[in-house]
Amino acid sequence: MKRIVKNILVAGAFVIGATGLFAGQASNDWVDQLMKAKTGRAPFAEARQHAEQANTVYREEATPKAVMPANTWFEDFYRAKYGRSSPTEEARLRAERANTVYREEATPKAAKPANTWRDDFWKAKFGRPYPTENK
Repeated sequence: MKRIVKNILVAGAFVIGATGLFAGQASNDWVDQLMKAKTGRAPFAEARQHAEQANTVYREEATPKAVMPANTWFEDFYRAKYGRSSPTEEARLRAERANTVYREEATPKAAKPANTWRDDFWKAKFGRPYPTENK
């Protein structure tokens, strides 16, 4: 036999052996990674996780989590075009704010004006607060 035919046969034997070894594995991680890259979620991993949680004695509380889309091009486009979030994003943010518990401050802070460019400029130039500040 010619040398090239022998090399092809040896390479084919290695490929068949490798596929036989990898086919015996129980996990399909590459499928999960492919699905996660395409759709943003891995259904096989989620199903495996749900099956493991169903067999445990102590289960996690079923709390609704905020759903973030894997592909945010629409939100970016809407924000660039209209200057604000889309209605679905605003609804998601409202629901998140409603479900979030905030700690109240013990002492209320003094109201500071929104336009502080003069005070910032004065402090940057002279290194001290503007004369009318803190009086």
